[in-house]
Amino acid sequence: MVHSTLERQTITTLSDQVSQYQCQGRRADRPQSSQLSGFRYITVTANQPKATLSSDQKDVLTGDSVKLTCTVESSGWRFYWYRHRQDYEPVKTTSGSSYKLNQVSVSDGGQYRCRAGRGDPVYYTQYSEPVYILITERPVAVLTLQPNWTQIFWGESVTFRCDIQGGEDTDWEGVKGNKISKTSDAVQLTVSNQPKAVLSISPQWLNPGDSVTLICEVKEPSTGWRFSWYKTVPYRTELPSLLYKSYSVEPLSGYETTEESYTLSPAGPTDTGGYVCRAGRGAPVYYTDYSEPQYLWSGDLQSSVSLRINPNRTQHFTLKSLYLSCDQKGNSTEWKLMRYTETGVQSGCSSNRRSITGSTCNITSTSTGDSGVYWCESGSGQSSNAVNITVSVFLSSCRPIHPQSTNQDPQQDQGPTQVQSPDAGYTGLQYGQSLSPDV
Repeated sequence: MVHSTLERQTITTLSDQVSQYQCQGRRADRPQSSQLSGFRYITVTANQPKATLSSDQKDVLTGDSVKLTCTVESSGWRFYWYRHRQDYEPVKTTSGSSYKLNQVSVSDGGQYRCRAGRGDPVYYTQYSEPVYILITERPVAVLTLQPNWTQIFWGESVTFRCDIQGGEDTDWEGVKGNKISKTSDAVQLTVSNQPKAVLSISPQWLNPGDSVTLICEVKEPSTGWRFSWYKTVPYRTELPSLLYKSYSVEPLSGYETTEESYTLSPAGPTDTGGYVCRAGRGAPVYYTDYSEPQYLWSGDLQSSVSLRINPNRTQHFTLKSLYLSCDQKGNSTEWKLMRYTETGVQSGCSSNRRSITGSTCNITSTSTGDSGVYWCESGSGQSSNAVNITVSVFLSSCRPIHPQSTNQDPQQDQGPTQVQSPDAGYTGLQYGQSLSPDV
């Protein structure tokens, strides 16, 4: 039993055993005592307690949160947290037994310890064993397209691939367990309707010995195309035919190229006629629409058939007569007259102002709508010479220009014009004296 005149008694040395304590008060000036207090049990251990440190994360990536827990088997402690070295000042002191690291970076990694303390003066536990936290950079996802086209078209196939860059593990699929990689950069993908090929021919009027270049372009900006080249022929059941068209397409020799150009060298009379192209890419192949047909013409007379016109010139006036015929030689396949304008290819003679007899066309009253390129076409796809006819409205206050003859290429320079008498007919107008054509 310990007697003291103080209300508080401090015991600095306790035995290694379980003890029970109670207290009682007595008056100093008279023999009176209070009742005894209840018992308080104190367990005294011989060894200094040791803190135990644990972490809730094993694989730690940048941006994660890590929770450290320091455990001591009794209460009333404050907790001290150390990083790298225990003889430094603690990096954190908490009243609770946990310490949370939020949005960690690589520099937050390292060796951590803890200990606890209580009382005044503070009594400390032993330091915990170290816990090493390794923090690695969060892997980055990279989104790629296969094929690598950012402009695709309705009906095409594209594969999205997400690859993980960085990190030592290879078993990622964008998400590993509860770990998520960094989000990839965005890839802009544009989807459009089926594109159309556009064909151009240069030169379009053939001279003997010329090389002719066909150029096929896809209207919408895109890449990865191969190009196919065709010549138009009259409709055949065994050949591909264009929708709502009256002709088929026949592949050219070496008709598929990686280049957007195809050369006819040298081009000859048998190369005249219509051409189309289209482009394809991918596997399976995705094709554009066929191009609109473009034509290669020759003004030279052919051995099998020739286009004859009367009056024999390329420029005419409205409200006059014009006669066109396919002049056949030998027993060639049946020929028909064709015409090309800005609206496309059509029969060379169709209005009620015209009279048709086989491969001839008699226009009784010309109009500006009769302008166009005329030629004869056989059932086998052969073409005659072509003539570019222009029909103009006659103006009365002008003087005539020498008419152009059809035995020359209408696209070539015909040289200086010469004035003829009115009964020769006129192909152009110069302002001056008032004359009228005789045809």
